Amino acid sequence: MRFAEDMKFPRLSALLALATVLALPVSQFAIEPLNLNTAKYEVYRYVNSGTYARDLNDAAQRANRYVARRLNKPAKPGEKRAIVFDIDETTLSNLPHMMQQDFGYIPAVWQRWVASGQAKAIAPVQVAYDMAVRANIAIFFITARKESDRPGTERNLRQVGYETWTKIYYMPNEPEPQPVRLYKTGVRRQLVAEGYTIIANIGDQESDLSGGYAERTFKLPNPFYIVN
Repeated sequence: MRFAEDMKFPRLSALLALATVLALPVSQFAIEPLNLNTAKYEVYRYVNSGTYARDLNDAAQRANRYVARRLNKPAKPGEKRAIVFDIDETTLSNLPHMMQQDFGYIPAVWQRWVASGQAKAIAPVQVAYDMAVRANIAIFFITARKESDRPGTERNLRQVGYETWTKIYYMPNEPEPQPVRLYKTGVRRQLVAEGYTIIANIGDQESDLSGGYAERTFKLPNPFYIVN
C-alpha cells in the first residue's frame, strides 16, 4: 500500500507545530494577563477614590521639601542652578482627556487636546516651580511633546500659572530618532555641559529621570501609560 500517497494528513503541520510548542520549557509560556476591563476598572478606582491625588501630592511634597532645602543653601561662586520638569502628568494633568477616551490613545484626538490648551496645572508640583521662580534659578521643561505642539503647550502653561521659564525642549516632529529616555538624558547632558547644576529633575516616567545629570530625581505616580 502506498501509504504516503493514499493517506493524507492535512493537519500534520499544525500538529507538528503544536508538538514543538508543548516541548518548550514551561517558563517560556506567557501567563494570561489581567483582563483589560479589570485593569481599567482598577485605574478608575485609583483615581476616583482620591488615592492617585494623595500619592501625587506625597511625591510632590518630597520634591518640594528637598528643593526648599537646596535653595536655602547659598550658591557656590559661579554656580548656575537649574531645575528640570517634565510636562504631561508632571506639571500639566491630562486626566479629563484620558478619562474621556477611556484611557485610549488616538493621535489626532490627542493633538486636538494639546492644541486646545485645556490641561490643568498639577498644583503640588507648581509649588516647586514657584520656589524656583522666586529663587531666580533656571527652569527647563523637557517634554516628549512634538515641536508642532509648542503653541498650544506654551499657551496652556501660561494660562495655568507657569508664566516663565528659561527654555522648553520639544522632540522633533518627524518620527523619534531615538528613545525618549535617550533624548531627555542628552538634553540634561547638554545643560550640564553649559555649566548648569540641575538640583532636581521631576517627572512621572522612568524615561524622564534615568540617565543621570541631576542631583536628585523625583518620580510622580502615573498608572495611565508608559513612555520609553
